[in-house]
Amino acid sequence: MSVKVLFRSLLAGALLVASSHTFAEIVLEKEIQITDTGLFFDGEKVTTNRSDPAVVNDEKYHYYFGNRISPHGDSIKKLGDYVFMTWYRGGKNDRHVMLTRYNMVTGSLKTIEFPHQHTGYQNQWWIGESHNTIAVGVSPVDGTIHLLYDMHAYGSDRPSDGSLANDYFRYSYSKPGAANVPDDEFTLDQFVKDTSFNSEGDSDYKHITLTGEVDYEAFSGLTYPGFFLNTDGTLLMYMRKGGNNNGGYKFARYYADNKTWSDFLQFNVVDAKSYGMDYNWGLYGSMKYVNGKLRVGFQRRSSNNNDKYLYQNGFYYAYSDHPDGVSDWKNHRGEAVETPLVDADDIKVSEPGDLVSTTAKNQVYIVHGFDWNVTERGDVHLIGSVKDTENNVTVKVHTYKPAGEAEFITSTDFSGADEIYTAGNNIYIIGLNSSGRPYIEKAEGGTNKFTRVYEQTDGREFRHGNVYIDDGKLYFYLMEKGEGSAQPVYLQIIDLDLDATEPAPQPEPQPEPQPGPDPVPLPAPPPDSNSSGGGGSLNFVLLLCLGLLSLMRRKARI
Repeated sequence: MSVKVLFRSLLAGALLVASSHTFAEIVLEKEIQITDTGLFFDGEKVTTNRSDPAVVNDEKYHYYFGNRISPHGDSIKKLGDYVFMTWYRGGKNDRHVMLTRYNMVTGSLKTIEFPHQHTGYQNQWWIGESHNTIAVGVSPVDGTIHLLYDMHAYGSDRPSDGSLANDYFRYSYSKPGAANVPDDEFTLDQFVKDTSFNSEGDSDYKHITLTGEVDYEAFSGLTYPGFFLNTDGTLLMYMRKGGNNNGGYKFARYYADNKTWSDFLQFNVVDAKSYGMDYNWGLYGSMKYVNGKLRVGFQRRSSNNNDKYLYQNGFYYAYSDHPDGVSDWKNHRGEAVETPLVDADDIKVSEPGDLVSTTAKNQVYIVHGFDWNVTERGDVHLIGSVKDTENNVTVKVHTYKPAGEAEFITSTDFSGADEIYTAGNNIYIIGLNSSGRPYIEKAEGGTNKFTRVYEQTDGREFRHGNVYIDDGKLYFYLMEKGEGSAQPVYLQIIDLDLDATEPAPQPEPQPEPQPGPDPVPLPAPPPDSNSSGGGGSLNFVLLLCLGLLSLMRRKARI
């Protein structure tokens, strides 16, 4: 082999080594069909209570709010080698609550059918209700499984006929160790029956309380259940109490040692006017346990109907330094705030409604596309969408604060998203493209530089999906596009390849109007010739190439 050919071969090898250590490879590892009968509301949206036979007896499942119910909400969790997924079984006349456990080692699926059936909008089973999701939580301490499901602020007067006066809260839980039992033992018998005075019979696994004590005031009027774990594996849950413009977050912790839940704690008050505020207010957002802390992010919905906002306004964010969120709440500046929170402005980050020009009554529409997250390093990100109805202008907003910085930066150079996710020090947008296939966009935390790093171009086409990320893997829980009120549901497991070495983030121009210091991107660490990551091998190959190039030049001069 000539020196020139050898040089070219070595140089090509060096570039290949360099590229393999520079760019992440995101890979679809598995696609598993969970069921072919996930419930879907395949009819039309109805605007009033409809009990006429044309709706009740129609083969199609009509709905009041949205057509999505499976999968939806906090419907997927992982513990060890198991993935737990909740869904309603279709079609329209079935509607049973279902729990599936997938064994990632053996590939086996075990599914439990619960007696409860989706009760529909205002207890009208024939009108689908997309708020009534099924949340699942699993305690790693005692292996119990917990489900909260089929609720939308029910009580003695909701619905108005009183039909849910004794069925306003729906909770099921398992015996200890149920999460890890062998497949042949993963059955309904692992769950605890309701034997209280409120029991509906021998096959009732639905409890009206978390604590064992019936408490109408505490457990009525709740919506949007969610579970999460703190850093020591303690299971926590939260829900929203009240309605859209007068509501608050309530949360509790599970004591695995005595198999009980704590009483509710309130993050913010309901009926804020009675605490001195001019208006009551509610919140649209979420509680999350990310980067070792319990955090809250939301948009406020005020009962003031005379300002420029039709519904929500603002970006609001707070976190707790207590492992269970019992106390030590702070705003984004690290300043202490009292809870239950009375004035949302105590934790306000910014006002996206000021990014449009209208000041007319009810002309700023802020509803869709809000979410927030925090990276492992502590970069805080919030996203939203603002529509100026008067001028027909829509602005997509990304407001973020790099770790260690004092102020947020707001950019409108953002394509928008419904949700954002985090793994390591990255922020992700994960969704379905126009063909209904998964895609992933990624940005370094503390920046606005999103790049599409993965997209499926063939395979199944999906309607919608839920995202769960654990240990560098994306668990995408999806409904395939089908026909009727029973449609296929799948789980995709995608490796995000967080261990790959990637380029350091580069400085970017800082947008207006939110003032603040420029973010300081973290530089990539210098190559370590003694490391096992390949840097030493790459340096050796490059040096050898340079030596051969010098030899070629000397030969050319002879």
